[in-house]
Amino acid sequence: MFSKLLVLFSILSLSACATVEQPSSTTASIPAAASIPTKGYAHVVQKGETLWRICKTYNADLEDVVRANRIPESSNISVGQTIVIPRSNADTVSPQTNFASRGPSDFIWPAKGRIIGQFRQKSSGVSNKGIDIATDTAQDVLACQDGRVAFVGHLAGYGETLIISHSDEISTVYCGNSSVNVKTGDDVKQGMVIAKTGHSPRLDTGSIHFEIRRKNKPQNPLYYLN
Repeated sequence: MFSKLLVLFSILSLSACATVEQPSSTTASIPAAASIPTKGYAHVVQKGETLWRICKTYNADLEDVVRANRIPESSNISVGQTIVIPRSNADTVSPQTNFASRGPSDFIWPAKGRIIGQFRQKSSGVSNKGIDIATDTAQDVLACQDGRVAFVGHLAGYGETLIISHSDEISTVYCGNSSVNVKTGDDVKQGMVIAKTGHSPRLDTGSIHFEIRRKNKPQNPLYYLN
């Protein structure tokens, strides 16, 4: 899997990480009235819940839920929104865990900052495969979840890049680092400092390009980050 990841990232164009300044407040959310399946368990989103967490709780596939609820790729869910977990028989659906506390499947933010590039936002005709975050220069970059370092190195268009493999065929990608504290093969824990953000001359601040990929397919990080 590591070799496939390396080949995939190395062939991406130089403009793949380009950003256009855009505040996070512009991220669209889908109202509860959106068209939903006629069969399934209706879950009302609570504060602190992510779409990934909800899907794990009901043992549902995230892409199936996104498709069933017609959630656009570039949007985020919001508190009070109704998400239907599709099933052939709604009576058999029930949560598998308690939402009261963060679980091991949650992903934390890699760094604090302002989103300046949204998922699927286009710049020079190229679609962003992750999100871009403006940060302090040389700010700590944290591992979003427990995992193993799959790649450390320079990639064209991405700069100094770090890839961590997680369960469920998920990888997190941290790009544009000024330095990296881990090496390929290292096991990391959620919240561990793995790198420092690089400097963005255009913004005169630090920044990080961050991606989440499942089965090598780019995902909307806002579905996962808590």
